[in-house]
Amino acid sequence: MSLKKGNGFREWITKGSDIEKIKNQWIEISNSSLPILIVGERGVGKSFWIQKSLEKRNISESSIVHLDFSFTNSIEEKLGKLKSAKSNPTLMIDWITKAKKEDMISLQQWWKSEKYNEKSKLYLYWEIHSEEMDTFTQKNIYAEFYEQFKSFRFELPNLKKRISELPIFVHIFLEEANQTLSKKINSLDEDFYIFLKNKIFNRNYAELKDFIFALVGFSSGKHLQWKQIPSHFFENALSELDIQPGISLEQYEKEIIKANLIYTKGNREKAAKLLGISERNLYRKLHEFHLEDLS
Repeated sequence: MSLKKGNGFREWITKGSDIEKIKNQWIEISNSSLPILIVGERGVGKSFWIQKSLEKRNISESSIVHLDFSFTNSIEEKLGKLKSAKSNPTLMIDWITKAKKEDMISLQQWWKSEKYNEKSKLYLYWEIHSEEMDTFTQKNIYAEFYEQFKSFRFELPNLKKRISELPIFVHIFLEEANQTLSKKINSLDEDFYIFLKNKIFNRNYAELKDFIFALVGFSSGKHLQWKQIPSHFFENALSELDIQPGISLEQYEKEIIKANLIYTKGNREKAAKLLGISERNLYRKLHEFHLEDLS
């Protein structure tokens, strides 16, 4: 598939109607001074979206106070910096579920006094990683904080929910990789899209980007050829299967067959040998599980 040059990787990747709607709402809310909450899995671009809002508001890095509770910080010192700020400050909060109880109390007390201060114009952003959401559904101090600070809540979809936009992501990341690595790759085999469509990216767009960079770094010329890519690029951690209750043997069988086909780059003979079954049996399984496109 040939790739035409676009506007560059620094632009929004929002071609789908749903994500375009979220983008427009995000830009509109950037005119407000109410707290903005952004929720999503790892690697869906939460920090990127916040950066775009900061650009919209013309906020400089020097006016931002970061409260990242995954690190040990003095919250009193940070709040003191906010209170003494001469210009309009911006507060960014991350990993709030790792905060100590006393820090949560201090933060809530500060906010109660701050939100009624007519002279103050404070911008507040905070991120919630999907793995934290269970904490906010319980009756605790984090849930109380969530109720106070969720004025505007945006949830970014993962890559699986935007799979129709996969060619756009590949195009943008390929452009960035070419620029960063001084390469001139402008096309790739269709087999890559079949593979990427079926691959599970635990870090979503960030992992897809890393994968594209690795492919470009390994390759030369102007075209990425599927058959020339080493098998280790497509390996899955089959030695440490993530076994979860409530999932049928049939589903596991399908995923194991898929992983081995990806590993062998669609070679049925090699995949059948790895699986310990005949090619005829593998063919039947491919038809049963609708995996013909992988071979």
